[in-house]
Amino acid sequence: MCGPGKSNRGAAGQTWRRLQVRLPPRIATHNPDQVFYFDTFGMQRRMDYITEVNGSTLVGHYTSRYQTFGGLLLATRRRVFRRNPDNSVNLNLPSITLDIHDVEQVRSGDEQAQP
Repeated sequence: MCGPGKSNRGAAGQTWRRLQVRLPPRIATHNPDQVFYFDTFGMQRRMDYITEVNGSTLVGHYTSRYQTFGGLLLATRRRVFRRNPDNSVNLNLPSITLDIHDVEQVRSGDEQAQP
């Protein structure tokens, strides 16, 4: 794996920065060890992790088509692919596809609405 400040080639020859993280146990996630990829604009484009609950499958999780909803910029397209040990993925066969068409913000009871 690669530490902070390293780069990798992304889609269409873009240079993506990689950030390896270890998330604390209090955060529910597929795996505490993950690698995040960011494009030159600082947008997250990919996450690599191992799905511990699904037979330790290597995963490349791509995010794209960012849209703004109520001031929040969110990736509206997500594609999850099996990843090879060399970090390559077969982009022709996604395991999971998710397309978000609308987002509604809901405030919890203890949050104050901002004007």
